[in-house]
Amino acid sequence: MSEMFSLTGKVAVVTGGTGVLGGAMARGLAAAGATVGILGRRAEAAAETVAAITAAGGQAL
Repeated sequence: MSEMFSLTGKVAVVTGGTGVLGGAMARGLAAAGATVGILGRRAEAAAETVAAITAAGGQAL
């Protein structure tokens, strides 16, 4: 089932990725295999989201 929803090799950009909802979406996309770009108004919050994704084994910038 996970292969059906695999995003391996895809790139996703999440606008609002520093917020609660956008951050959860970014983590979900990364868990599905996507490389995730985080966009938001606060650089510190974006860095925290990127760190959480990479700590879980995902790829984010």
